[in-house]
Formats: sequence, structure tokens, C-alpha cells
Amino acid sequence: MYRPVKMAIVGALLAVLAYPLLRNAATSDPSRDACGATGGESGRLCSSRSVVGSLPVDARAFVDTIGVNTHLFYVDTAYGDYAMVRQRLRELGIRHIRDGLDPGRTPLFFKRVNDLGAAGIKSTLIACRVEPPGVPWTTYVEDAKRKVRSSLDALEGVNEPDLVAAGTDWVRSARRCQREMHHQAKHDTHGPPLRVPVLGPAIQAGAVHRLGEISDRADGGTIHPYAGGMRPSRPGAYGFASQMASVRKYQFGDARVPVYATETGYHDAMNTASTHPPASQRAIAIYMPRLFLQHAKAGLKRTFAYELVDEHPDPALTDVELNYGLFESDWSYKPSATALANTITLLNSRRRSPRSRLRYSLSNTADPDGPGSRGAVEDMLLQKGDGSYWLALWQDSTVWDENARTDIRNASTAVGVTLDRSMTLTNYRPTESVTPSHRVTARSFTVDVGDDVLLVRMRESPAPRGVPRAAVSGATTGRGSRAAR
Repeated sequence: MYRPVKMAIVGALLAVLAYPLLRNAATSDPSRDACGATGGESGRLCSSRSVVGSLPVDARAFVDTIGVNTHLFYVDTAYGDYAMVRQRLRELGIRHIRDGLDPGRTPLFFKRVNDLGAAGIKSTLIACRVEPPGVPWTTYVEDAKRKVRSSLDALEGVNEPDLVAAGTDWVRSARRCQREMHHQAKHDTHGPPLRVPVLGPAIQAGAVHRLGEISDRADGGTIHPYAGGMRPSRPGAYGFASQMASVRKYQFGDARVPVYATETGYHDAMNTASTHPPASQRAIAIYMPRLFLQHAKAGLKRTFAYELVDEHPDPALTDVELNYGLFESDWSYKPSATALANTITLLNSRRRSPRSRLRYSLSNTADPDGPGSRGAVEDMLLQKGDGSYWLALWQDSTVWDENARTDIRNASTAVGVTLDRSMTLTNYRPTESVTPSHRVTARSFTVDVGDDVLLVRMRESPAPRGVPRAAVSGATTGRGSRAAR
């Protein structure tokens, strides 16, 4: 949503003391532990799924799908404190930002983009802007080539023209601007061709089809799947899966081009009268890691949260546009910033993973409440450069009632996990902290999966000296008790 031209370690420890999240299975069959001896307790729906020889996602590549929107030339806002912009981006561990090329062409903007680029934080920049009626829309490819070439990730078409230029022939203007931008980027105009993708304009869900085919002037598509206070996987036309399919269908002839979510997120203007509902800071902290995991799992190339910081203070919490930030306007952390920083810290890797296969199965993953708020259990397997596997588990649950504007707290689900070999397992709750909450060595185990993301690190168990690894079939917990095979 760009203007036209214009810490919780104590909580984690208490949770550990109250109820360990990672438990030894009472039997060699985790589905019996999770679903009951007869396969299902009264009123509960049990299910299982097996992932045979699953190829994990490279954890470093996953972190590279995470980005955030900034406004580096909004110097009259919190972004005027560039030292804090840079510091907070580095603390988060984010390596990608999305911004717009400055229509004022101020040297300060280019300096900031290049300074971030030198620090390993690259930019996707909007390179076409809406102009007043009767004036051709301006492209900024020359600035991209001559001023920030080495700091670029991608160029993007005009932002939300169906909203910003509503009431005009925005389709014709957007197509013309996109063609000029693509041609200038890919040819010798204003300098050698750019070796970065040129993305299409972001159109609202109900108008995607109006833009028409753009495969001759774009390398990939863009969407803005705001969930409106709902869970990240919200169904319907405004859900990210539906929007991604629509962009590919109507703009690229069903070709499986890369699609970027260049804006998405939640605001916490709790007293707004806007039709765009808020969410509590608790809910946003739970949803944010899930959002990035679900987007990556679905195949979105990169997702940019909107936005880095609240631009101005809003004590009344009524202005939607002033409450999207991961940080407060004074640069203090919101819970969502903590959750995202912890997720990146745990999953980041200095080198690519070997992506070696791991066979595992899950039981009791269906929503036990049927159409209730708890949701089915979702999973995603990742691997880091050190060879460790990281299994992300979460309930695809609703934790905020956007109509009543109240938090929802769902019961957790006991999920059985069976691996193809014994491994050392460690639990983390990134919404709370990066402190491990439990450790065990086992082949079969049960975890309590709640609304927030649970990360289970799985590492090969060292074999005793003189004993081949294949001969090690049993396991012990850190307390020395016998675990399931």
C-alpha cells in the first residue's frame, strides 16, 4: 500500500515447566498415542499421511523468500532514521526489501538503496508510477540502471493501478508503462540490459483478468494477498492460492511463471472504522511465520510483509495505514517482529543444504473440530547446510475473530511423528524465543502442535564407537529413560 507519488523467554520456560511439547511415544505406534487405542477417541477425527523419501526445502532458500516493504524516501516518517532502518533489517535477518524508485530522484534515496545492497540486502523496486489524467505514466528504468544496478533484485510494474487510478483507463496506461519498462530493462536503452526479472503490476484480486496477457512484457507476476484479519490461508478469491492461480491464468496463459506476493500482512489499528479489519498483536505474531511458510510451500517466489515500521505514532489506533509495521514508530519491537526474527535466526544457514531425503509419517493431522477454528495440522520439512532437518508444524487455525475483534485460543493437537531412523530431536517455539524447550532421541515421538509454528530440529544420532549406525535401533531421552524405537 504505497502512497501515490508521494521478547518472551520467560514465557517459553514456563511453558516447558507446565507441559513438555515433545514427548516420548508410549508405544511404537505414534498413531495409537495420538488417536487412542482404537484409532480415534470419541468425537475426534484421526488421520495420517506418509511422506516417502521427502526432499526437504533448502532452509537458506526459504529464508530468501522473506522480504519486507520499506519507504526509504519518506524522510518525514520513521524511515527518516535510516540508521534504525538498517539496524532493524539486519537484526531481523531479512535480505530483501521492496520499495519504489523515488520520483524526486533524490541522491539520498539512491545512497540508501546502495548501502543496503552492499550489506547484502537487495531491492525490488517499483519502476512505473501513475501520473495525473492525460499525462503518460512515468518509468524509472534509467535510474535503476545508472544509480542502483548492483543493488537490484527485480523491477516491478505500477502499484495497484486499479485503485490508484480508478476511474481512468488504467488498463491501457498500465500495459503501456509495463511494455516500456520491460523494453528499457531488457535492451541497451540507458545502459546495458539488466539481469534481473521484470515483474508485472499488482492488481487487486477482482480485477486481475482486466489487465490481460502480459507474458511479452513481464517475467513474473505479483499479488497482494492481504488476509483482512483472517488466517494466512484464508479461502476464496482473496486468498493467496486463488490470486496466484488467477495471475498465471489471465496474465501468463497458465504458464507456471514465478509469482511474488509484493505486499501482504496485517495491521493492528484496533479502533479503526475501516472495512479492512485489524488483528491483535498476538494474532499477528502467530500468523506471520505461518504466512511465510505457507507462501513458500505453495510456490510463491518471494513474499514481502507490509511494512517494516509504523510511519507515525497513532495513539488512538484508528489509522490503518499507520499500523502495519513490524516495529512501532519509535522502532520498538512488536511481537510479530520478534516472531519473524526468531524464525529466521533458527532457519538461516550460511551455506546451502545437501537436500538429502528423509522419510517420515504424521498421524492425527486432521482438524478434530471439523469446521471449527482449530484447523488441520500443516507441515513443511527443511534442511540446513549442516545437514540438520527442521520440521515445521502448525495448526492451520484461526486465532482472531475479525468480527468480534477478540483473540481465539485453540487446544493443541497431539501429532505422532515416525522417522525412518532414530534421530536427536530439539523443540523450538519461534513465536516465543529461540531457546530450545525440550530434547529427546527417538525414532517415533509425539508433539503437541498448537496455533503457532513449532520447529523440530532433527539431527543424526551419533553411533557408539565400534557400532555401525544401522545397528543403533533404540534411543534414550536426555533423562536416560527408554524411548520408542
